[in-house]
Amino acid sequence: MPSPLADLARYAAALEPAELAWAHLAGRLDAEDTQFLAFLRRCDLDTRGQDFALLENSEQLDADCRALAVGRDGLDRVWAYLCTCVAGTPDPAGRQEFLLDRAADGRGMDWSSTTALMGTDRPEEVDAALDRSDPLAGVALIGLAVTHPDPANILPRVARALAADDPDLVHQATVALAHTARLHGTVDRACLDLLRRLPRGNEADDDIWAFVPRHRLPWWLWRSRLLPGR
Repeated sequence: MPSPLADLARYAAALEPAELAWAHLAGRLDAEDTQFLAFLRRCDLDTRGQDFALLENSEQLDADCRALAVGRDGLDRVWAYLCTCVAGTPDPAGRQEFLLDRAADGRGMDWSSTTALMGTDRPEEVDAALDRSDPLAGVALIGLAVTHPDPANILPRVARALAADDPDLVHQATVALAHTARLHGTVDRACLDLLRRLPRGNEADDDIWAFVPRHRLPWWLWRSRLLPGR
């Protein structure tokens, strides 16, 4: 199991290779946590993640970390921010710099790779993609739905995409909503209200009916299942 710091770091920052290397050399992360985070970031960046792949598979981890980190200044700053997150008082400036800004300028994920985006686990990456109308925002949203453990971080992004004018994005949002219902057994009112406007029989209708407790479902979905064609 990853340490609390490592488990939080995967969501709270888009780490750079030298920052991860510094944390291992400084004793903030043991070898297992370092290689766990290197694996996740290598998946985020696909073919751009060569330095993370080096750390993930390293048989001389200390030496490889030194090669990445020595001579670099300021590598401790992201870890100071992450420690505020562990303490439950996250620094807003750190969140902006190490998470939001990196999501906005594409350093968090490889936005040319659908393989990488299907592993999206930071909701802020989806927010940034929707803000810039990225053509693969819907792919990242589906990735978030199948990867993130908390539906409260998924459903607001699904609702935003369901309200879009782009029919492809709306369809991808229904797929993401279907995955959320299947994996978490839940849906929220905002998504249901937007889903009602779509043609019945879509992926989300089916999985919400199958996996969300029936007493939580609206009358219009009951009617569509019990009285098809009406």
